[in-house]
Amino acid sequence: MTDASLDRVQSIFKWLSVLILVASFVFAGLWVYNTSMNLEPILAFLGLLYSVVAIFANWLTKRLGKRIKAEEMSITYALAYGYVNNYLAPVVRGLRKSLADPFSFEFIVYIPEDLSEFSTDSMDETISELANKEYVVDSVELIFDDKKRKLDYRTAKKIANDSTQYFDFPTTLLTLEKVIQYKLKTEEDKYVDSEVAELSKEYITNFNEQLHEILKNKKFSAIRDNIKIVYADRFNFLTSEKNANKT
Repeated sequence: MTDASLDRVQSIFKWLSVLILVASFVFAGLWVYNTSMNLEPILAFLGLLYSVVAIFANWLTKRLGKRIKAEEMSITYALAYGYVNNYLAPVVRGLRKSLADPFSFEFIVYIPEDLSEFSTDSMDETISELANKEYVVDSVELIFDDKKRKLDYRTAKKIANDSTQYFDFPTTLLTLEKVIQYKLKTEEDKYVDSEVAELSKEYITNFNEQLHEILKNKKFSAIRDNIKIVYADRFNFLTSEKNANKT
């Protein structure tokens, strides 16, 4: 079920209501023109049908709307769950094991305002800004269950005052680009930018909320204080506390 499907359902009921109203006016006009014709039962039926259609349309669109919302939440939950369990938690736990003081570092997760921030050019700009703030972008090797696993090459770290800060872009969010194209039922590069931006922001907001909820789980209590989730404001997130949410 997509937003386009819901729009089609709403359009069908809208035109059905219009047809019923038109039919009511036609039969009312015939009755006025020829009073010998008893059209009262038909008019009563059309009035009842109009009310039933309106009530059913309202119920159905609300139900479908909730279904679409649930699908959107399930998509972002799946992405957030995978990001936390397959990447974030193992990486933070690995860092804690590799350091003498497990609380001597902070792992910053940057949540973009728009998916375009994860384009190659935008990422390069953000990386440059990180470099200006004395962050070092490189790959880090950690040991997980006797196997070596490299962090994402976009991971950045900064060492200051004996405290290390790591930084990560959850590029798993780029999966949403295909989802949005499907939801809007449009061809690539031919969709309306405003609609894409609106749906993109909605998905990202849901992802951010799901991320916070997942990290509230007791199994992440040991690493929770090492994680900071920063939302939007891509060039000010390192100095602006208003956009920083400590989980």
